[in-house]
Amino acid sequence: MHKKDIDTLIISDIHLGNKLSRIKELQKVLSGYNCQRLILNGDIFDGLNFKRLPSAHWGVLSYFRKLSKTKEVVWINGNHDGAIGILSNLLGVKVYKQYLWECNGKKYLAIHGHQFDRFLHKSIIISSMAVYLYNLIQKIDSKNKLLSNFVKKHSHSWLRMSEEVAKGAVRYARLRRANYIFCGHTHIAKYYNSGDIEYYNSGSWTEVPSSFIAIDKNKAEIVKVC
Repeated sequence: MHKKDIDTLIISDIHLGNKLSRIKELQKVLSGYNCQRLILNGDIFDGLNFKRLPSAHWGVLSYFRKLSKTKEVVWINGNHDGAIGILSNLLGVKVYKQYLWECNGKKYLAIHGHQFDRFLHKSIIISSMAVYLYNLIQKIDSKNKLLSNFVKKHSHSWLRMSEEVAKGAVRYARLRRANYIFCGHTHIAKYYNSGDIEYYNSGSWTEVPSSFIAIDKNKAEIVKVC
């Protein structure tokens, strides 16, 4: 199989340990690209209960470790991943809160995005209940995804959170003097151009379609996987 050469591949919200995680589809994507840099932009785990990880999920972790020996693998902490110190010790890798890099005179910034979700921080219990209920809907609706997709498209709170994260990310990118900023967290793949800053959200691997971001030659693209 011919692999596509790119500079950077950004993946977020795999949620290893979650039965809804689309591991087979993810593995196909990983095997189809030859990237110089892989950014795991948060919520790679659904939680730190490793007893919940099926063998296929362990296989994805093994792939990341193996790839890190020859390529740059950047692991960024998400709100489901646990504390950075615990995660670093368990995985034996450095975990970042955010990651800034430069290419051809442009600055790129990757951060999970939960930092810009005010509802998450103000209403932790309600937010946790909302996530639980949505995961339950996804499990019930696992075949056709009609109900879960309807909730995402028509929930004012969900859409408002997506917009809030995008705008907060752009403001933060401006402070860091970045030209591009990449987030996850919302599970909604999104592109937003503020004029001087471009915002991308890489979506999630518990949703259909799933999505990721491919960057090559100063061009970023959201790629969807049905």
